[in-house]
Formats: sequence, structure tokens, C-alpha cells
Amino acid sequence: MNKLDNWAEDVKNSLEIELKNLDIEYRKTESRKILNLEDKVAEQRKIKDAEKRRNELRRNLYQAQDDVDARKEKWIDNVEKRMEQLLKLTELFTIRWSLI
Repeated sequence: MNKLDNWAEDVKNSLEIELKNLDIEYRKTESRKILNLEDKVAEQRKIKDAEKRRNELRRNLYQAQDDVDARKEKWIDNVEKRMEQLLKLTELFTIRWSLI
């Protein structure tokens, strides 16, 4: 179970790290320092594209986390089913004996 929990956390953490890296890249833009209007518009376009990617990644992050949780739940259910034991009583033979 620990391996399964660690796997789920690793997947979620990697997605969150990717989102954080995109946020850092987004904040590093220097559009305020640009004086040329054409360059400023181009930089704003880059910022908007980065925002779109970030928002899409954020939506995908939540969906991916839900998918990871669903897969984890499915594996747990599978393990539970394998652990269930079906007891069945079958008479193989009969021994008759008497004390003398």
C-alpha cells in the first residue's frame, strides 16, 4: 500500500511542479520595461499564451489527480477481491468406523 500511495503522490507532485514552473516563467516577464509598443504587444501576447497554458495545465492537473485517485481506488478494490476467500465444503469421501 505504501508503494501505491507513494506512486500517487509522485504523479500529483510532478504535475504540481510543472504548474509551479510555468507560474515562475510567467512572472519573469519583463513587459513593463519594454518601451517599444510593438515589442510590448508581442510580449503581452506571450504572457496571454503562457496564461492559457497555465490555466489548461491547472485544469489538467485536477483531472489527472482525479484519474490517479481513481486508478488507486481500482487497484485497492482489485487487491480486496483477491484477498476474499471463498470457502466451499465438498465431501471427498466418507469413513465409517466402529469401536469393538
